[in-house]
Amino acid sequence: MSIIEFLSDLRKVDFGISMVDFAPLPIPVVPYTPVCRSGSGIAVMPFQELLEHVPPAFLASPHRLGFHEILLVTEGTGHFSIDSTTIECRPGSLVWLRPNQIVQYATQPPMKGDLIMFTEAFPLRMQASVGMLDDVLRPSHWQLREDELSDLARVLELLREEFRRADRDLGEHLLQHLLSVVLLTVTRVCRSRQENRLVHDGTDHRGLELFQRFRQDLDRSFRVTRRVEDYAAALNCTTQALSRACRNVIGTSAKSVIDARVALEARRLLAHTRLPVGAVARQLGFTEVTNFTKFFIRRVNMTPGAFRRVHGVNFDGWENRGSTGDGDTGR
Repeated sequence: MSIIEFLSDLRKVDFGISMVDFAPLPIPVVPYTPVCRSGSGIAVMPFQELLEHVPPAFLASPHRLGFHEILLVTEGTGHFSIDSTTIECRPGSLVWLRPNQIVQYATQPPMKGDLIMFTEAFPLRMQASVGMLDDVLRPSHWQLREDELSDLARVLELLREEFRRADRDLGEHLLQHLLSVVLLTVTRVCRSRQENRLVHDGTDHRGLELFQRFRQDLDRSFRVTRRVEDYAAALNCTTQALSRACRNVIGTSAKSVIDARVALEARRLLAHTRLPVGAVARQLGFTEVTNFTKFFIRRVNMTPGAFRRVHGVNFDGWENRGSTGDGDTGR
């Protein structure tokens, strides 16, 4: 089964970015165009097939996926960078790459695994307690225990078998249901780690729905406002109700969720664009660079300039021009 066309002709990849202006340093958005089981919203294949047909230089460069990608590593080692956070992979590592996350691969050729790719529209509608599948603030990496690995492997085998069948009538429905089992299994892993407490026993359905609406509104509006009051007003609820929903669902305050989303976009802009720190601050709604710098230090534990140096941002000889407000000059 060939996936040479899976990523399409790289020269034809859409270089447009919907969220921010990445024109100085384009980050390609990889479309979902698999040739295996053409027309389906899901593809299941060995990870090594991807490594064989996609140029390593492309995988190692920053890019975004226009779809979900779940990888279970079975052999070998490697590294992934997901939104400037480096994760190490070895047998038993589970990685979930979501649409719009900026990713880079640094895998060794012997690394093998099971790969699932699916569009945002393919999964069946999940209950509110599962959370938003494309929430970029959710965890993206787990090291599975032996029992968790065994549970997931059984489901993946059923998914692989069904994907290979020629039946395209009931087959798509079966694949949707089997994918739901995979996603629920991953959700159970999340809860067992207490990294992402998607629901507490006492959380009511309305609270879960309020949290999901808040997260959707936050992705649209975090550049405009960081005030809990504004989001509560837009959602037609009190600030207390919004904060209670956030604490019940993920164990933190609404303000913390807002700041985490802003900090994520700040890391993306600093690591993958040539925008001066002042311009990054303005794109994220800060009127003063010093306030942005204080915010960034509080969330990331280093200055914007130090963050860029750590991530090896290269400005190709650009001269330093003025103060960034974080104790560095220029960029």
